[in-house]
Amino acid sequence: MASGQVPSHIVTEDLTGTCWRDDLWLGAFGLHHGNVLDYFSLSPFYDRACANERGFLAGKPRAQPPALGEGVEYLLADSQPPHLFILRKMYRAVGGTITTLAFYYILDGSIYQAPSLQAALLARMQRCMFNLKAAFRDMQRDLAPLSLGAQQGPTALSRPLCLCAAASQQQEQSALERELAAGRDVPRATTAADREQQQRVEANIRHVLRKFPLPMPAALLEPGAAAGGGGGAQQVKAERDPSPGPGPAAAAPSATATAGGGAMMSAAGG
Repeated sequence: MASGQVPSHIVTEDLTGTCWRDDLWLGAFGLHHGNVLDYFSLSPFYDRACANERGFLAGKPRAQPPALGEGVEYLLADSQPPHLFILRKMYRAVGGTITTLAFYYILDGSIYQAPSLQAALLARMQRCMFNLKAAFRDMQRDLAPLSLGAQQGPTALSRPLCLCAAASQQQEQSALERELAAGRDVPRATTAADREQQQRVEANIRHVLRKFPLPMPAALLEPGAAAGGGGGAQQVKAERDPSPGPGPAAAAPSATATAGGGAMMSAAGG
């Protein structure tokens, strides 16, 4: 094995998602520089085959492992008592070469494994990528109507509104069909679109009438049309219903009516 190389059987388990705490021990002894490794030895992060444990079995404090020897050691790297303690797990080779394996920290009595620099950077990058993708999705959703409008015309801008209106109309239509199936007289509701269409049709009709007015009947324009119309009616009645008598007395009314009708027609013609 090369100098400084960690043996294959020395494995540091990834416990970055684990938190350990012993409130009974903390309430009884507290935390300080002298007992922090004793408290750490109770956690699942502690390796029982380390040099600190061998020294403790030999009657030495865990904070003072053997200075010489090969194996895993735990060292108090930094501290801000009583809240924060940072422990370093390292491997000491035969020649004295030290390789750092992991860091642990005790924050207000809770023990955590510190993630590696690679894991921390990867988590930060993944979080940034997630936020960027979410931002681009929101931007795409907000700008999609504008892009469709630029490609397909102004009507594409109102497509989401049209979809909502179509869904509402479909619901109203289904309700109307149910009412009609039940045999009820359902009055047709006039919507704003219907009123607008009716106003547009009326405006078109008024425009056509102003441009092409309808011709007025001659009977309404000429003052003597009513009299002429009456004489004509009398003449037609006299011709279709003659008196039964052949004498001059029976023919006189017919002649009189005919003369009167002719005079009226002459007046109307004049």
